[in-house]
Amino acid sequence: MASYCLNFVLCLLSFMSSQLLVSFSLSIINATHPLKDGETLVSAGGNFELGFFTPDNSDKRYLGIWYKKIPIQTVVWVANREEPLETLVSSSAAMLKLTSRSVLELINGTGAVIWTTNVTRTVKNPVAELLDSGNLVIKEMDDDQIYVDSYLWQSFDFPSHIHLPGMKLGKDLVSGLDRYLTSWSSSDDPSLGSYTHRLDCRGSPQLVVMKGQMEQYRYGPWNGVRFSGVPNMKPNNPFYTFKFVMNSKEIYYIYELVNTSVISHRMLNSDGVMQRFVWSDHVQGWVMYLTAQSDNCDTYSLCGKFGSCNIANSPECGCLKGFEPKSPNDWNAREWSDGCARKTTLSCNGGDGFIKYTHVKLPDTQNSWYNTNMSLDECRNKCLLNCSCVAYSTLDVRAGGSGCLIWTDVLIDLKIFPDNGQDLYVKLNASELGKGKRRIWMILSSTFGAVILLVLSTTLILWKKRQFRRKGKASDGYTVNDTENAESELPLFDIDVIAQATNNFSDTNRLGEGGFGPVYKGMLKGGQEIAVKRLAKESRQGLDEFKNEVICIAKLQHRNLVKLLGCCIEGEERMLVYEYMSNKSLNLFIFDDMRSKSLEWPKRFQIIKGIARGVLYLHQDSRLRIVHRDLKASNILLDSEMNPKISDFGMARSFEGNEYEAQTNKVVGTYGYMSPEYAIDGLFSVKSDVYSFGVLLLEIISSKRNRGFNHPDHHHNLLGHAWRLLNEGLGLELVDSSIEVCYNASEVLRSMHIGLLCVQQNPDDRPSMLSVVVMLDSDVELPQPKMPGFFIGREFLDKELLSGVTTSETHCSNEMSVTAVSGR
Repeated sequence: MASYCLNFVLCLLSFMSSQLLVSFSLSIINATHPLKDGETLVSAGGNFELGFFTPDNSDKRYLGIWYKKIPIQTVVWVANREEPLETLVSSSAAMLKLTSRSVLELINGTGAVIWTTNVTRTVKNPVAELLDSGNLVIKEMDDDQIYVDSYLWQSFDFPSHIHLPGMKLGKDLVSGLDRYLTSWSSSDDPSLGSYTHRLDCRGSPQLVVMKGQMEQYRYGPWNGVRFSGVPNMKPNNPFYTFKFVMNSKEIYYIYELVNTSVISHRMLNSDGVMQRFVWSDHVQGWVMYLTAQSDNCDTYSLCGKFGSCNIANSPECGCLKGFEPKSPNDWNAREWSDGCARKTTLSCNGGDGFIKYTHVKLPDTQNSWYNTNMSLDECRNKCLLNCSCVAYSTLDVRAGGSGCLIWTDVLIDLKIFPDNGQDLYVKLNASELGKGKRRIWMILSSTFGAVILLVLSTTLILWKKRQFRRKGKASDGYTVNDTENAESELPLFDIDVIAQATNNFSDTNRLGEGGFGPVYKGMLKGGQEIAVKRLAKESRQGLDEFKNEVICIAKLQHRNLVKLLGCCIEGEERMLVYEYMSNKSLNLFIFDDMRSKSLEWPKRFQIIKGIARGVLYLHQDSRLRIVHRDLKASNILLDSEMNPKISDFGMARSFEGNEYEAQTNKVVGTYGYMSPEYAIDGLFSVKSDVYSFGVLLLEIISSKRNRGFNHPDHHHNLLGHAWRLLNEGLGLELVDSSIEVCYNASEVLRSMHIGLLCVQQNPDDRPSMLSVVVMLDSDVELPQPKMPGFFIGREFLDKELLSGVTTSETHCSNEMSVTAVSGR
């Protein structure tokens, strides 16, 4: 933490010292007023400035544009990326000059031109101006000192590594200009790096990140609403709006900020990752808002030709129906680059058909053809008549779908989403679709007769018995397949496999126990570590909770949700198999005097934001609106890098359509985290989870439990104590003493403020999780929190809860999930 603070101070001092080099600023550059080293050109609104700079750990000098209003110099554009001025001494006489032919020239100390705009046009009075958007432009001024609208040249046509608001990424089809990002070689070297981010117009246009000539990541083609491979790209984003333009003159992607006071941009970093950053005054630094590449399935062509990637599966790669691994041995060794091959070739005589895949990121469109006016039926017929066609889809998903998109020869880089994807129709030989089977059976029957029927009958009986044994139908008739949606089915593990992985459920492999039952660590034969939750016979939870967890989490996919790998249903056994979280649960850190010292504030803040993003996904971005109902520290698991993942969905409930609230006579959850309306009246909604998140946030700050909190001066719980401290201007007294050495006070106070907004008595007063995420990542003004729910002391709280339980709700206390140790 000391190094964290020292680095910030050094950055600030470095910036202050660099400002001493600036003698004065210019408003424009013209033939008589060049820009010299030591001077800057400032935009009219003061958002950006142009000048000479030297990157950290470098002796080279560059001409660039950076943000003016923030204390950390963030360069957004560089002119002479490949021709730097070698040293400060030789660059002292350097200047940026505008010629009479409307050309900007960067001249070094020897008088040589090392960079030029290379666009010449003679006008009467050319000037260069830096706009408040960060765009450096050359334009003409008429006799009345009024600028002519059109630009003779602009830096937005030649981006560096940062995509600013209002900047087009794409192609001008008239001039041939291609606007794309190129990464820096490193954080200290702005020379051209290995990665580019561009619009690929081969076939249906798609945004791609490339390393040299090799694709690294695709956004997928535009479908009228968003890029196919970015399901969270939604038009109602609170920070920015975006659009995709495609006509006879140009094709480009552009975005604009909703609030101009917010400072945000997209950046292609030197590792080839596209990220969006938002400036935070509270942390005095850039906060990553989102990243394009979200999981391993975003690796280009991970599963090869005709393979599909599903991060919810293990392994994640699989062959499409009608295809099989081209190199089985390599495939079994998780080497999928050879992809898959057809089991049966296409007939190309009209006897082929299609299988429909839903929720997919459409394949690479390099080898595609599209038509904006065709219907989906017309598209299907065209694909059937084309022997090279392997799949088709609708081009525009708006208004029921329109247009035709056809793939020829091969399908590459297909990803399966749990929701929000598109439909894809893959062509198969009729035999792979079940067509023609009647004819085959007739031939077999006539040839082999009773012998074949006997064999089939015997095989069917044996298969039925095996399936019954494996799926272990329960006494109440429930199996995993009894879900409303077959998509909720998961891989089934044999109990022998689980027993071997956990050393026969040995006590040495036991991680802890929750309301569901004991949790064991295991290792599969391939070396993958797993965590196994085994339903205990005496558990307070049962088949309903088991079924509920399978249904809920099998459909969810997010970096801040724990990954369910499969389940085991055999006889009376019910087990869930998860990815193993090496750092177990959050409560083992924040509520332990020794471990809490290792959890410094920056990491705690990242955990808070990760949990918030996970809950936001449940409430808004998943296909069904999920209310977790048991958010607490022991249900937040931490991976090897201390990234938080929400677990335990046995209590979760989903809403459909416009449903936002429900009532139950069976109140489940954990005292201290339950909202008042839920604990007393059985009313739950997304605002119930917001309340639980607020409690959790305050516990992370203080390393104190809400329930069981003791203070010598009053009987309030942690929420009441925090609210009093904030109102008295003593909010920092809530901070865990183990992190008091160095932390950002304003960031802590803002987080505390947000936590108290989340735990207000009235659900309508609490913010949504979208608002919480925005408040954590930006500097929007926060309202004053009202008195929290359960502000009164613990003794009164227990009495009030019990008195609020009606006769039909007498099971309330017995339904509480109390977790002693929740390691996974």
